[in-house]
Amino acid sequence: MKGFSHLLCLASLAVTVAHAGTVTLTSSGGRQFTDSKGKALPAGCTIRVGTFTLPEATRDQTLSTTTDLNQLKAWFKPLAEGITGAGSAVQAAGAGTMLRTNDFPTSGEVFGTVSEINSAYMPTGTKLYVWVFDAADIQQATQTGIFTASTWTAPPALGATAISTGATVQALQGETMVNALRLAPVAASYGNWSWKKFGPGASGAGVGFSADTDGDGLQNLAEYAWGLNPSSRDASPASLAGTANGTGATFTFKNPRALPDVEVIAECSSDLKTWSLAASTVIATEGDYETRRCVAPADARCFFRVRFQSITP
Repeated sequence: MKGFSHLLCLASLAVTVAHAGTVTLTSSGGRQFTDSKGKALPAGCTIRVGTFTLPEATRDQTLSTTTDLNQLKAWFKPLAEGITGAGSAVQAAGAGTMLRTNDFPTSGEVFGTVSEINSAYMPTGTKLYVWVFDAADIQQATQTGIFTASTWTAPPALGATAISTGATVQALQGETMVNALRLAPVAASYGNWSWKKFGPGASGAGVGFSADTDGDGLQNLAEYAWGLNPSSRDASPASLAGTANGTGATFTFKNPRALPDVEVIAECSSDLKTWSLAASTVIATEGDYETRRCVAPADARCFFRVRFQSITP
C-alpha cells in the first residue's frame, strides 16, 4: 500500500509464414470479433498478432489476470510491426504498421500482410496470440481482447501455418461465444488511465503517481482520481467555505465511486503538522463521483487537506 499528498469484424484468421517472412492474415468463416455486447466491430480496428514474452508454464494465467495495458504492451512481441509491408497499402483499407479491420467484402473483414518474419525472430512452435482493440488508435481503445489456441504456433523456416477462429479458441481477456469472440471493457486502473493520457510508449517519472506534468499543483494520482487531464491545468474539485450561522467552516471534495485502486481521504490539522482523519458525509452524487462534506468545529482552528492513496484492488 502506498500513499501519495460492425457488421462483421473478423471471422477467421489465416496466417501464412515462409522463410521470406511474409505473413498474411485474412478472414474466412469462423467466429466474428465483437464488442462486449455482441455488436461486430467497425472497420479500422487494430489487430495485433504475436506472442508475450512470459514463462510458458504460467503465461496464459498471467495474461488472464493482468489488465494493465502498459504492462501487457511491455510483454508483447509482435509479428513484424514496424517492418516494411506491415499495414501498408497492400492491406485493404489499411494504414500504419498494425493490421486492421476493413470493408472487403463487408465491413469489418480482415486482409493484411506483414513481412520480414523468420524463425530467428519468432522461434518455431512459439504460441501465437491475437490482441484486438475496438479502435484504430489503441491509445483510445475502450475494449480489448486477447485470444489464443493450442494450434496457433509460429511455423518452421520455409514453412507456413494457418490460424483460425473456427478452432478451439481460448479467451484470456474477453469471452468466447458460439459464433463470436467478444472483447471486454478496458479495466479502470491507474495504469490504463496513464496509457490513455500519456500514450502506450510513455514511461519514467513523468507518468508516476507523484508527477505533476502540467504544473497545476495536482499530482497524477489526484488527476486520475478526479477525472482530470494531466496535460492541462485544472482547478481542484475541493473547496473551503467560511463559517455560517455559528457553524464551523465546511470543506467539500469529490470522491470517485468506480475506481478500485485509489482512495481520496480527507484529513484535518490544527497546526499543519499532525493530521488526522476528517469525518465526512455525502451531500450529492453525480455520475461516477460523490461530493462529500467535512465540517470543522465552530470554536476550533482547523486546516483541511485531501490525501490520495493507491491501493491494490
